[in-house]
Amino acid sequence: MKNFDKKVIIITGASEGIGRALSLKFAEHQAKIVIAARNEKRLNELKNEIESLGANALVVPTDVTDKDACKNLIESTVEEYGQIDVLVNNAGRTMWTPFEDIKDLSIFKQIMDLNYLGCVYCTYYALSYLKKSKGQIVGGSSVSGLNGVPSRTASTASKYAMFGFFDSLRIELKDAGVSVTMIAPDFVLSEIHRRALA
Repeated sequence: MKNFDKKVIIITGASEGIGRALSLKFAEHQAKIVIAARNEKRLNELKNEIESLGANALVVPTDVTDKDACKNLIESTVEEYGQIDVLVNNAGRTMWTPFEDIKDLSIFKQIMDLNYLGCVYCTYYALSYLKKSKGQIVGGSSVSGLNGVPSRTASTASKYAMFGFFDSLRIELKDAGVSVTMIAPDFVLSEIHRRALA
């Protein structure tokens, strides 16, 4: 990891899985971490762990499907720390059902709202601050955003959307000093799979 000492890092979906692991790793590097998710109890437990490592943590309960909540996340961060250096768009959800077996098509909207639009909202409100700091935007996608995956049509579509959005944004920001990084992990056993929509 590069030097994240005193850098202000927002991580969505921080209460479990990859988001939680990233929060603790950044804490080892003495970053100022803003942890966001819907589960405030889990966020407060994580805050205690981060602070035990000597780093600062700000808890901002956030449902990224709500654009006003995303705006509040960004404003709360700037109010507390005065800047944003890294935005990690990590919140997400998946599903495990062959398309023809889906009974409720609303899961497509639920997953697109969370996995894709949550990134759009957070990035939109953070962008002016990231341009000031010449910071970094991270999109936590998946290998399913690169290749079709059976039984995951809704989540795969949302992950493809993330790549389209962030790849386009990277081009727009090429002269602004803001880097855009996409990550595409393979299967990771975490809460996202235990809560998968069927």
